[in-house]
Amino acid sequence: MGIGTGIGTGIGITEEHRALADSVRGWLARAVPRGETRELLDAQGPSAPGARPAHWKGLAAQGLTGIHLPEAYGGGGGDLLDLAVVLEEAAYAMLPGPYLATVLTSAVLHRAAEAGAEHAAGPLREFAAGDRTAALALGPGTLTATPAPGGHRLDGVAPPVLGADAADLILLPAAAPDGARWFLLDAGTAGLAVRPHRSADPARPTAEVRADAVHVPAHRTVPLPDPALPGDLAAVLFAADACGTAALSLRTATEHALVREQFGRPIGAFQAVKHLCADMLVRLEQARALTWDAARAAGEDAGARGLVAALAAATAPEVAYTCAKDAIQILGGIGFTWEHDAHLQLRRAVLARQLLGPADHYRLRATRLAEGGARRELALELPAEAARHRAEARPHLAAARGLGPREARRALAATGYAAPHLPAPYGLGAGPVRQLAIQQESRAQGVRLSDLSIATWVVPSLLTYGSDEQRERYLPATLRGDLQWCQLFSEPEAGSDLAALRTRAVRTDEGWRITGQKVWTSAARTADHGILLARTDPDAPKHRGLTYFLVDMKQSRGIGIRPLKEITGASLFNEVYFDDVLLPPDAVVGEVGDGWRVARHTLGNERVHMADQMTFDTGLEALIARSAESDGPVGAGAVDDVSRARIGLLAAEAHALACIGLRTTLQQVSGRAPGAGASVRKLVQTVHQQKVAELALELLGPDGAVDEPGAGERALHGFLMSRCLTIAGGTTQIQLNVVAERILGLPRD
Repeated sequence: MGIGTGIGTGIGITEEHRALADSVRGWLARAVPRGETRELLDAQGPSAPGARPAHWKGLAAQGLTGIHLPEAYGGGGGDLLDLAVVLEEAAYAMLPGPYLATVLTSAVLHRAAEAGAEHAAGPLREFAAGDRTAALALGPGTLTATPAPGGHRLDGVAPPVLGADAADLILLPAAAPDGARWFLLDAGTAGLAVRPHRSADPARPTAEVRADAVHVPAHRTVPLPDPALPGDLAAVLFAADACGTAALSLRTATEHALVREQFGRPIGAFQAVKHLCADMLVRLEQARALTWDAARAAGEDAGARGLVAALAAATAPEVAYTCAKDAIQILGGIGFTWEHDAHLQLRRAVLARQLLGPADHYRLRATRLAEGGARRELALELPAEAARHRAEARPHLAAARGLGPREARRALAATGYAAPHLPAPYGLGAGPVRQLAIQQESRAQGVRLSDLSIATWVVPSLLTYGSDEQRERYLPATLRGDLQWCQLFSEPEAGSDLAALRTRAVRTDEGWRITGQKVWTSAARTADHGILLARTDPDAPKHRGLTYFLVDMKQSRGIGIRPLKEITGASLFNEVYFDDVLLPPDAVVGEVGDGWRVARHTLGNERVHMADQMTFDTGLEALIARSAESDGPVGAGAVDDVSRARIGLLAAEAHALACIGLRTTLQQVSGRAPGAGASVRKLVQTVHQQKVAELALELLGPDGAVDEPGAGERALHGFLMSRCLTIAGGTTQIQLNVVAERILGLPRD
């Protein structure tokens, strides 16, 4: 479950990280009550220089000040992902004090130590033991470093430095004649002045750090393997902190929505409130997925590390900021009061967002890195048993090697390898690991199977509710790809609301007589069979009077099909008319009147999908390539930095989608429920594809208005076609209701 709330999944998804999160959450609840943060706010003044919170020794005793540092320094031997899990929990608990500042500084010094900075070892041991605190400036400000005998002379003022008021050591960048340099100074160094600010977040204030002819000996220079490293590490850890703040805001909003009543009902029953809460969860899950992968990529090459760090920094702080604002909106006047803690969350989000910098800065950086070829490959590591499964699959899959997708499906259907997730004799009854191993071996052998399309929903329903005769008649042919299906659910007055169906099925001596109309049916003209929901009991409650039927689309008399011309000019969808169509008695799947259950059924042992190896789809790759090739005003076939920032936003969405997919798969492999991933992916992916299509058209300028063969025609068609994505398969608005009710627990309207 989520961070103390049952909402979402948290940054860490392994059993070890969940246990770590639980442990940290429990300790924080005991050792750092929320009132401590409130006291600092009410004090409304800067803390005394060097002040250390009462809980600091406890943090060290729990091993949290050095969890990410090697055991050689007295640390926990963990990595940046372990630290990200802790920071999310700390932010969720509104932990005051210099924890984020200290662990960020120690993470940078650790990398310096790996690069040969021997003098970093002592401070790292002190950080791990909790004997020292630290702070780091995120930019040089006006600081300059002038070469001087035995070192450098430091002058100028750093930008506001988080935690410098309580720091024993301060890590400062400065502009030097030979490039940027970093220096580690004691807070009491002669000529170095630290003045605490009255900060946006009094529980975690900033301070002014001013250097006036400060002599920095040579051994205090900190060599770094990569000048972008401190910024990338800061991006990851600030993102983790932001996830915790956003999670707290989401819980604050949903808890209030459950108990606050207006017009005689909880406000959580109102669709506007549901949608806002659900959208908060969607944003949070994207931020968590991006932060998770950015922490995992901290040891990768500079390009991949910088790319995903920029995507996390472009997303998570913005999510914390918007979720905090939305929580106040849902709380209404209560949230605008000084007494409620909602504004503490907003204050923390504002401070972090201001220090780290605008989201567009990171979106632009991500696009520039992507233009230069930086990519992040998502690899799925399977347990050792997968090798055995691959070896077992190899000779079976070899029979389909070199065949086209349709022929490959036909060759493998009888072996069970066309649908290994299904029970025998139709599949192999394979669990997640075996399914993924078969997918890996299929890729290795170049075996691709044709898609089952609507039959993906037909097969589970027949397996669970169909008769023996129905399963024998339809399933083998369907799995071979010999039977094509269409779905006959939606009606003109019943789109997402299937309970409002009006198509009637009347029992006769010969079977069932069907009268009515269906709409938005793809493949109706080519399908061999269809699955139909019709009302068999008009007096029963909405969902209970429906029955699930199988329809022979080729042989049944009285079926009329009229193609619908869509906004693209094509006709992918159809209206289907049933004029006294006779279906045989054995056309019913399951029990009469129980069609809603059959239609909603999903197989318990569902298929597990392999996450894509690369995270940008072809549409986004085309935008990145176009951006790399051009500079100048948009409209002349060029891409400016405003559009590059939009491409960076799309890159963040695309990578979040891939990461959510991988996280969902990893949870299934470990035997856990997939969580909110599938619902979030649907909501993000459809809108993302629309945005990609819109930007591709927009960048064509006047050429995009020309609907003739060429780039304009393709882009215009892609844009127009994309409008159906947030409608088909359940509109975005209905999906938001589902997320709000089933995941967040808000009441039905």
